[in-house]
Amino acid sequence: MRVGIIGAGGIGRTHAQAVLAAGDCAGLAGLYDVDASRAALMADGLGVPAFTSVDAFYEAVDAVVVASPNRTHASYVREAVDRGRHVLCEKPMAVSVDETRAMRDRAAGEPVVCCVGFNYRCLGVVREIRRQIDEGVLGRVLHVDLAFRRGSALTRKTFTWRDDAAERFTSGALGDLGVHLIDLLHHLFDSAVDTGFCQAGLRTKVAAKEGRAVRVDDHAFVSGRLTGGPHFTLTASKSATPEDIGFRVAVTGTRGELLYHSQDGPVLNVRTGVEWEAVKVLDTFGLADPPGEIPGWADSFVAQLHNWTAAVAGTGGVEALAGFDDGHRAQQVLEELLRKGTVG
Repeated sequence: MRVGIIGAGGIGRTHAQAVLAAGDCAGLAGLYDVDASRAALMADGLGVPAFTSVDAFYEAVDAVVVASPNRTHASYVREAVDRGRHVLCEKPMAVSVDETRAMRDRAAGEPVVCCVGFNYRCLGVVREIRRQIDEGVLGRVLHVDLAFRRGSALTRKTFTWRDDAAERFTSGALGDLGVHLIDLLHHLFDSAVDTGFCQAGLRTKVAAKEGRAVRVDDHAFVSGRLTGGPHFTLTASKSATPEDIGFRVAVTGTRGELLYHSQDGPVLNVRTGVEWEAVKVLDTFGLADPPGEIPGWADSFVAQLHNWTAAVAGTGGVEALAGFDDGHRAQQVLEELLRKGTVG
């Protein structure tokens, strides 16, 4: 499958590297970005073409990864589907529920496989957590605590599109990081977030960059429950200090509990009696993670790509993919939480 990347930013590069590491299932056909010089620079480093014409780009590919700013997702997805191209759209799927609904409806019934880049589903530790829950190891789940903390609001001094309200706040901590956690709640427990029961608090700790006001949240906390019963807490932050940075999952059930923190490495701790058991969780593709990233983060993009190409070929992969229905459902929750927790 010939894959093309739209968006020559950091996440576009990550997807490109995943394609290059994917083996025979996919090949990197090239890049497109509205900033032609940026696309050319990245493409040169990867040894692939950079397209200055979006039409020529679509002609050269079978499938498209949309890794551009959030506000552009809907238009690129529409173009790709209209041309019969398979689509992997980065999260969040778009900047509004109206857009995600239109994207979902446009793709429905077309002979294309469209999915959303919720790559955390493909982390080895998440796969193991899902197995433990599905097999009833913990009994009935009572409470879930999810946290995703980074320090980018403190370390990145330049003002970018992520700091502006043009993305309808979807580029803040809740929209950029928390939407992963929203999807994981849906994915792990096969149950929807009950937004009517949720409380959300949003803060902007770093109020300005380069003399310009930051218009999005860099710290978010949500408490609520799933329609299936379990209560949850969710923390998403871009203003965490080094000792707090990482990805954390804690699940408490009637017969046991599990705990994962990325700072501990690829180890899931499970307790169904008195003692904790450490379960080693290894990913298989061997890509190096960027410094400070979650163990297996780079490999999760390759695993996601394998699932996508398998779904296109009709040989599997669908059960692990987040489809456009999943992306729309996550967007509904995100939009409601952003409304409840006005940035301040």
